[in-house]
Amino acid sequence: MNKKPIVKHSKKLYILLVCLGLALMAAGAIAEQSSFASGLPGRFLGFGAGLGSAAAALGSVGLILLRRKPEDARQQEINENDERFIKIREKSAQSTWYVTLTSLLALEFVFLFLDYMIPCFIVIGVMAVHVISYFAFLYRNSKKL
Repeated sequence: MNKKPIVKHSKKLYILLVCLGLALMAAGAIAEQSSFASGLPGRFLGFGAGLGSAAAALGSVGLILLRRKPEDARQQEINENDERFIKIREKSAQSTWYVTLTSLLALEFVFLFLDYMIPCFIVIGVMAVHVISYFAFLYRNSKKL
């Protein structure tokens, strides 16, 4: 079951991500400055800075990981395909699923007791997507495996 990655991790891709991230952060800052002059609400800075800094961080981390020692990269590749590590990841994902669902349920009760009905319905929708996706993946994986 050796899957090929969708995007090959290359130095050019990570450099592109860093440049794109810096450009988005600069565009957000410029949009924020122009919104002060025109009186428009300044939401572009948050979007540009958030998305840009995330892209720049991903690209930077990718460049750092490419500079690792070859034996470290080989050991990580072995660990990714090792049955023990796969089982650990599956168990962690299952536990995370239960924690997320419980947190959404607790948030639902908080909104319900505070009488915030619109956020209450939003959380119900998110919980429904969460549970439906579980059953969809369960059905797909049972057919595939």
